[in-house]
Amino acid sequence: MAYDQVGRPGPAGRLRSMNRVLARNWWALALRGAAAILLGVLALLMPGVTVATLALTFAAYLLLDGVFAILAGLRASRHHERSLPFILEGAVSLIAGIVAALWPAASLFALVFLIAAWSVITGFAEVMGAWRMERTHGKWAWGVAGALSILFGLSMWILPALGLLALAWGVAAYLIAFGVLALVTAFRLRHCHRGNGAPDGGSGGGMAAAR
Repeated sequence: MAYDQVGRPGPAGRLRSMNRVLARNWWALALRGAAAILLGVLALLMPGVTVATLALTFAAYLLLDGVFAILAGLRASRHHERSLPFILEGAVSLIAGIVAALWPAASLFALVFLIAAWSVITGFAEVMGAWRMERTHGKWAWGVAGALSILFGLSMWILPALGLLALAWGVAAYLIAFGVLALVTAFRLRHCHRGNGAPDGGSGGGMAAAR
């Protein structure tokens, strides 16, 4: 398992460890991207948009996203590598998803605040994760995904003023765009991971050093 094949200047130990974990768990990022696209299309096609249906749709995405992030963290911990960023991001998504699922009739303000807070927090985590990645491993795509999450979170205060339908379309557009960027990052990771010839370890970075 070519764990030591990857060498780059800098605080090597920690960065190499994180990059190995990200590359090995490219499939979790791919699943997260696919889930985002699927639920984004669903939000786009919702016939009767209500705060409750929008909350439940987003809750489903948050729960799936949290589960995949925590799975990646658990796999990392089994290899004695850094798992805290994945588990923390997964926990944030799970908590937000549970709140949205149990509170579907919340006011529009509460839903906007929940989505905005989650998006900004995970967006910063994604940007920080991209900062530690190799350029050839989807660094740009994951950095753009993080910036998109932050901008989306900030724009959540504007969308509701345009109506509930505009909010639903905004959520749908965000999920689809984020999903595409996540898939681009995941397949870059997969390509580089296989290129190192390591079936259970590789070099690269890509997933949220957080989500």
